[in-house]
Amino acid sequence: MNSKIIKKAVESAFNTCISVKSRKREIVYMRSIYYKLCKDFTNESLDAIGKQVNKDHATVLNGLKIFDNIIDNFWEKELFNVYMNIKDHIKTKISLEVKSYDADKFYRNKYRVKLLQNKKLYNYTKECISKLEQMEYKYSNTLRTKLNDIINDKKYVTKQN
Repeated sequence: MNSKIIKKAVESAFNTCISVKSRKREIVYMRSIYYKLCKDFTNESLDAIGKQVNKDHATVLNGLKIFDNIIDNFWEKELFNVYMNIKDHIKTKISLEVKSYDADKFYRNKYRVKLLQNKKLYNYTKECISKLEQMEYKYSNTLRTKLNDIINDKKYVTKQN
C-alpha cells in the first residue's frame, strides 16, 4: 500500500482534491485523515507522505495532531465515520490483494533444512564410496553409478531459466 492509493481513496470518499492550496477547515481535516491513514498503512516518511499533497513533514505532523485532537468520536463524528469507512476499505483491499511470489524461492526456503540434509547425505555417501574404492571393494563402481543415477534422474531435475 502506498500514499498515492490512499490519497485517491480519501479524495473519492470526499469527492474533493486534497492537494489544493487551501486552509479551509474541511480540506485541512481531509488532509489530516489522509495523513493518519498513510501513517497507519505505509512505511513512508512524513516528507514522502506530505509530498503527495504538496506539504512538508511539519505540516504532516500538525495534521496528525489535528486528527488525534479533533477528529474522533466526540468532536467530528461524521469525519471519524468516514475515516473508519476508508480504513475498512483499505484493510479489505490489502487482504484481497493477490501476493505474487516465486514458487521456487518459496519452496526452497520452506524446505531449506531438508535440502541441506540431502546435500550432507550425498557428500557422506560419496565419501563412503571413495573409502570403499580405497579398500578395493568390488561393488563400489555399482554404488557410484547408482548414486549418479539418483542425482541425474530426469524426474528431479529443475528447469534452468
